[in-house]
Amino acid sequence: MQIDRADMKLLTEAGYSSVMRGISTDVSPIFHMLNEWMPQYAAGEIGLALQAMVAGEFARADEMLTAILATDREGRNEARAILAMCKALENQHDEARRLQEELVGTGGHAEAFADLLVNGEPETSQGNQGLAMETVTEPVRDSHSAQRAIFDMESKDGTS
Repeated sequence: MQIDRADMKLLTEAGYSSVMRGISTDVSPIFHMLNEWMPQYAAGEIGLALQAMVAGEFARADEMLTAILATDREGRNEARAILAMCKALENQHDEARRLQEELVGTGGHAEAFADLLVNGEPETSQGNQGLAMETVTEPVRDSHSAQRAIFDMESKDGTS
């Protein structure tokens, strides 16, 4: 079976959207299929890492995303941005900020996402207070809390 970039994009968006919205259907087959059919792209592995994050398995997600950064697969910037989110949710704010700084000048959605995550956006009601700002927070422990954190982040930027 052949899959082209448009098909991959549609499947990736469907999978990511399902994970981010907490839909209970297991979409890991989508991500495994993306890994198999288009191994040069990191989209499938990023989707699996997002599932791990939503399940509260931050160490596993961290390992998966870090492994992507050591490859030449397309999507490393996106993996770096999601890893910054993972680090912020783990209260590793300095590391989240470092990852965001690595994306400066790369352009695209990954840089914008990481910048919003770490620095906040002055035009928003939260002011300049991204997730990686120095704040007193408790680490997210359960999957419902992780889903809530991701949903809250989406709600603030108007994507939900």
